[in-house]
Amino acid sequence: MSASFYLDPAEIKAQCRESINNLNEVSSKTINVEHKLDEFINNSELESKAFDALKQQIADYKTVLQSIRSLIKYNIGEYKTLMSSVGDKVLDGDKILKGQEYARNSIKAYEDRAKRCRENAVTCAVITPFAESQNQIAGHYDHLANNHRMMLKYWEEKEQAYYDIENATKDLFSTGDSTAEQINAALSDLGKSFSAGAFHPNLEASWRAKLKEEAKELDVINMFGIKRPKSIDDKTWEKYQEDVTAKVLMLEKQGWPIESIKEFGKYFKEMLGRKGQSSNMSEIVASCYSDTQIVGTKAFDNMWYAWKAEGISASESKKKLSVLMKITGMDKLDEKSSADQLRAVADKINKKMKSDDKFWGSLAGTVEKAYYPNGMKGDLGKQLHLFRYVISYQQAKYIVDNYKGRTDEEKLINYIVKEKIWNWTAEESTRLHLKSYNNGEQYPDGHSYANGGINLKVVTNDRFRSEFIINGDGKFLTLLDEHATQDAKVNCSSFNYARCNNEVHTVLDVEPAGEKYNYEPQFREEARYIHDEAGNRVKNNKNEFKKYEAPKKIKSKYKVEWEKRKSDFELRCGHGKTNRT
Repeated sequence: MSASFYLDPAEIKAQCRESINNLNEVSSKTINVEHKLDEFINNSELESKAFDALKQQIADYKTVLQSIRSLIKYNIGEYKTLMSSVGDKVLDGDKILKGQEYARNSIKAYEDRAKRCRENAVTCAVITPFAESQNQIAGHYDHLANNHRMMLKYWEEKEQAYYDIENATKDLFSTGDSTAEQINAALSDLGKSFSAGAFHPNLEASWRAKLKEEAKELDVINMFGIKRPKSIDDKTWEKYQEDVTAKVLMLEKQGWPIESIKEFGKYFKEMLGRKGQSSNMSEIVASCYSDTQIVGTKAFDNMWYAWKAEGISASESKKKLSVLMKITGMDKLDEKSSADQLRAVADKINKKMKSDDKFWGSLAGTVEKAYYPNGMKGDLGKQLHLFRYVISYQQAKYIVDNYKGRTDEEKLINYIVKEKIWNWTAEESTRLHLKSYNNGEQYPDGHSYANGGINLKVVTNDRFRSEFIINGDGKFLTLLDEHATQDAKVNCSSFNYARCNNEVHTVLDVEPAGEKYNYEPQFREEARYIHDEAGNRVKNNKNEFKKYEAPKKIKSKYKVEWEKRKSDFELRCGHGKTNRT
């Protein structure tokens, strides 16, 4: 990014709208011209060999006119994509870069001052009031440095917005270049066809086949075989074609393959058939496209399952997963993202989607194909790891919102019984969800000691993938709960991409959370440390920060309590029979 860069979305959108209006006007004129040509060549009174040659010439001009309209539709779609890509914020390169420089300089200055104050406190430790004062001042400088880190993040996000726009728009209009060249070649060739008082069309011209193919590729309506309803006029039909073309181009830019985009066309035709041709077709197009952007809708499912990536290759599976991350917005998040940002991603998942929906198994299979045995490397691997917490939150919320019961545990039981879920178990070890300090005697704040005082783990979806951690009060522990206690943050559930506790589980689910990758949300990692009332980490007698850790093995008394909770849960689900295959 350079200091001279300046982007004004309002100005760009105004220019795009003006260009679209001009293109629509040209398109209408080509339709009128074509109608006049049709009237002329269909005149039965005009017959001769010379007129047959003229008919061929006119047919060639009609091909050119149709290709021009296809190119216009494509360009209008690109203009609309540009309008949607530039956002609504002015981006001033000079202001952004100066803001970053100021923030970085301020951070360094305040960090240096805080360091000197702490050094003073150590040097004069015997003078307690002075040492305490220096530590307090250091804390104040830390606070100011953090404020400027937030400021730096703000300006960095502004810069990233510029790069996002650049990446989203760099290939706009490029696809139509070849078609424009063929149109020019055709017009040049046709202009040479009249000689000696007659037309002599060049039937061997290469532009003929090329132009028809180019127009076919641009006019994505033909791809779906959608025919023009008899009840609509030319203007409505043109607008309708533009809308569908724009949406298809957006799907292509997301990365969907042709087989998936065809499913979008089928879904649109189905919706058009249901709502009737007299409906507002632009609204139907917009609604169908919106459905493709929500995981778990019929439109999304049709497109997802049409893409057989997991059966092809690891690279193709990664492309498919990348599209999923774009749709959900996970592609913009990382380990520094907040709980609010991750929780918002759950809104991109169909609220009616059950935790045992077949999509979750398909997703897990795609992840396994993409990343096993080589590991969850790269930004996409990180996004998929963080997505596990979003999935777990959505699945717990679905149970809470749709089933009756005084507690989350009762609602889960009612879900299992009512939906006849058979592939579940409460047998899986809950050790990793009993993180504590002080040798297992002290649980995090918010932990309940009711019902035996030990967390219970229930898994469904192939008896492993979908995970529910339930505390002693019968409440789900999810990392992204709006009112998550420390117990929830430390001992929360997460969706598993593996099907059982094996090497695949280690590679896909365990290692990304460990030191090998460090993909865990930073706010969760910080929650695992013990803090004093001032928010500072507390050290033990070995001068180590006290941190909640999973026990190497569950103590006998807790194992007895776990067995009791597990047996009680199985009994309430029907004597444990519903979890047997």
